[in-house]
Amino acid sequence: MKVGITFNLKRSETELDEFDRPVTIEAIKRALEARGHKVKLYEATSPLLFYSLTIDRPQFVFNIAEGKYGAYREAFVPALLDELRIPYTGSSVLSLAISMDKVMTKEVLLYHGIPTPKFKVLKVIDPIEIGDLNYPVIVKPIFEGSSIGITSKSICENDIELKEAAEKAFRKFKRPIMVEEFIGGMEVTVGVMGNFPPQVLPPMEIDFSTLSKRELKASPYIQTYKFKTDYSDKANYYLPARLPVEVLQKITEIVKNAFIALRNRDVARFDLRVDKNYNPYILEVNPLPGLDPEHSDLPRIYKLMGKTYGDLINDILQVAVERYRLETKISYNHEE
Repeated sequence: MKVGITFNLKRSETELDEFDRPVTIEAIKRALEARGHKVKLYEATSPLLFYSLTIDRPQFVFNIAEGKYGAYREAFVPALLDELRIPYTGSSVLSLAISMDKVMTKEVLLYHGIPTPKFKVLKVIDPIEIGDLNYPVIVKPIFEGSSIGITSKSICENDIELKEAAEKAFRKFKRPIMVEEFIGGMEVTVGVMGNFPPQVLPPMEIDFSTLSKRELKASPYIQTYKFKTDYSDKANYYLPARLPVEVLQKITEIVKNAFIALRNRDVARFDLRVDKNYNPYILEVNPLPGLDPEHSDLPRIYKLMGKTYGDLINDILQVAVERYRLETKISYNHEE
């Protein structure tokens, strides 16, 4: 099959943090070519993107483009592909836009009775206070992924720390921010693959205890941006997470429900915390989960499952193709 890969390339350390390294693009390309696909690359920031896709007409696009501008930037390339009627992997424009917005994501989850920490939104003009929340809280940008904006100072124990963290976030992101009750306990990440129905992969525990004191100061048992970029390889990972069977089953259930409620497609990854009473809470969803073969969690999950990186990439393509074929058949029959 003629497959295109749409992406944003991270050429240097000054590029946007969500962009993909050349090694990731090349690894995906090799994985697809190894299964017999003819692959062509399309950089999302190219002014010729629309023209190139129109002329080449790939049969399917493997999309990992994060987008560059705007709060809902992840939806740009899928919207373009929809306009060109070129099928692609991953979630739709609507789903990506919802999932990019942490507040809207939580509102959808709460509507469907899916547990997520209590939160409030702060605007620049608002008094900086937690309202009916309880300390500790964590300050997060609403429209960023990859733990961007999350530092050791994001966790606040009192009003003074909250004021400092909130003002810093306002200065950096120039948008409203979210203040969320901090859930102590185990960090768990869960992959989802497929559609009919979605298959929830075994929950993976991220164990920070192997980090040094200096590293823990920068990443105090949470996935800060510093942890993801510098320390993730130093943590321990357990699959499945070291939790009672009934808790693992509950995590699987709420993740599956969240995937469906958020209208995710094909693949996603969910970050959760499990408190001391074994109550799981969804923190956020990643509908474009990182696929860096060396550092990303979804490839780690596949490795711990005894599968290869090539298996992961081609599984994503396969479930997307199957979903598209079914959608096309349903649409065709409806038109008849």
